[in-house]
Amino acid sequence: MKKDGTDGSSESQEFKRIELERFGETFSNSIELSCDSIGSKVLSVSDEWFGPAKCLLKQDAVESLVGKFGPNGALYDGWESRRHNPKYDWVIIELGVPSGTIIGFDIDTTSFNGNEAPTASVYGLNRLDAPPLSELDPAWVELLPIVSLGPSSRHLFEIPKTKAAYRYLKLHMIPDGGIARFRVYGNPIPVYPDGIFDLASVLLGAQVVFTSDQHYGVGSNLILPGRGPNNMGGGWETKRSREPNHSDHAIIKLADKGYLDYVEFDTNYFIGNFPQRVELYATNSNEIVPGTSTQWTKILAGEKLGPHQQQYFQLLEPGIVYTHVKMVIIPDGGVKRIRVMGSRFPIKQRFEIPKTRSTPQVKGTTFTKLNSQGVDPDSATRLPILPLTRAAFTSYGSVIEADSDSRVIPPSLNKKSVNFGTATKIESVVDIQNLNPKTQVPSLSIFSCKPWDAEVLADGICRWTLKGLERHPFSSQTFTPLMVHKSGEGGIDDELRDHGLYLIVVALDGNGKPDLKSLRAFVGKKSQGISYFANIWHAPLIAIKERMDFTSLMYETGDENSDCELIEVNEDSEIKIVCEMDKSVQELVEYYFK
Repeated sequence: MKKDGTDGSSESQEFKRIELERFGETFSNSIELSCDSIGSKVLSVSDEWFGPAKCLLKQDAVESLVGKFGPNGALYDGWESRRHNPKYDWVIIELGVPSGTIIGFDIDTTSFNGNEAPTASVYGLNRLDAPPLSELDPAWVELLPIVSLGPSSRHLFEIPKTKAAYRYLKLHMIPDGGIARFRVYGNPIPVYPDGIFDLASVLLGAQVVFTSDQHYGVGSNLILPGRGPNNMGGGWETKRSREPNHSDHAIIKLADKGYLDYVEFDTNYFIGNFPQRVELYATNSNEIVPGTSTQWTKILAGEKLGPHQQQYFQLLEPGIVYTHVKMVIIPDGGVKRIRVMGSRFPIKQRFEIPKTRSTPQVKGTTFTKLNSQGVDPDSATRLPILPLTRAAFTSYGSVIEADSDSRVIPPSLNKKSVNFGTATKIESVVDIQNLNPKTQVPSLSIFSCKPWDAEVLADGICRWTLKGLERHPFSSQTFTPLMVHKSGEGGIDDELRDHGLYLIVVALDGNGKPDLKSLRAFVGKKSQGISYFANIWHAPLIAIKERMDFTSLMYETGDENSDCELIEVNEDSEIKIVCEMDKSVQELVEYYFK
């Protein structure tokens, strides 16, 4: 029988007390496995009369509640039990990761002075399939023996890395009292998904290993699950810069080395303080923190960001294996989350651009096939399909959408109250371009787009193989969804549907020919319109699953050869362009458009 009244084996009795100033060097290569921000939770507790045990898992610093009282007495930001317990109090915690090895603990009694727990001990259970049924389960293993605690202070303990991986922990508070926070440091045992997934997920072992500044919010928040709290807290935010050409950056060690396909930047609740632009670099390094001589490859050029939204960008160099990414924000600001989507090495990445390719010849509305020299005829430009956002589409045109929160309307758009105060007018949401002086009046048309079913591959990927690209050299082209039709047994009826998705493919012009490296694919929803800049190459709009009607506004001369130029890139061409929606993107689209 142990001093705290329990039986059970011990993995190790060795531990070291760590001074607070040595926290960084001791635990910098680990993550906090026990915080509620990664999904850790309290399963059961012996007593929480004065303060709930869930406070133990808060990521936030301990809040002083001096002078505040509740029905049961003085309030504390922590776990506090009743007095006069003859034995000990306990709490069982399930970690937010499937399992993890453990190297240390922080038992924090901040704000508890005179009512702090005098001693404590920690146990682990490496049962991974079912939660523990009892705090007296004989399978509990002692990880930290009984240690003494003091008032209102952090107590850091280092233990040898556990041999087993644990999912459940039990904290003993002996005999009673209060503990503000219980922090468990270690590393998760990753269970990697198949296909494309977030290589920057803390749940799989990714780490933020360096930040240039974290004045308002720490860098480790960037890779937490979810979108964070409904405020500016829980993200990474730097102080205001006063010097020209300033930037801040964070370096992330990926969960595993792999190929990188696209990235998400989430500026949730960063409205007046989001970065103006963002860049992303990557490298392959054996170091935890790559040194100053490390060569970084730019995989995302300086892209504009918007406030309070998720923004998705396709990455460059998808055929190279990387271990780290460096996120650069210009000049400063706050970002809530980053997701770096890719596949593990040596799994072959799916999205690539063949290195050798000739460019097409364009002759009005005459289809000219793309041809290849020295490239396997079966090779193709494969594009990941990402949700349509203003930030990612800005090089190709404009996205037309109403924002539920008026604060996120781009500052470049002028808004004013009209109609005797009953409406708000947002002006000039698109740049309507007419580069042909012969055309004075725009044409408004209706396009009715038939659904184009995707080819569903064995691994669940949805694939569309393009038939052609087109451009309008002298006019912008604006599409606004009108109606989504439902397919019935008797044909197409006119029932308005609650959903409606369409595929958008664009490319910049390169001396009168599509710049294939700039090809991008997006999925839009029925509440979003688009406007292509003049001279932007694009595929015809592709309705997904159901017929969609759009209005189309553009300038036309009536001469088809000058109004529109077409290039054939269908399945008979030597080079194909295919757009693919991976399972991860399908889930993303379902969430994004719900």
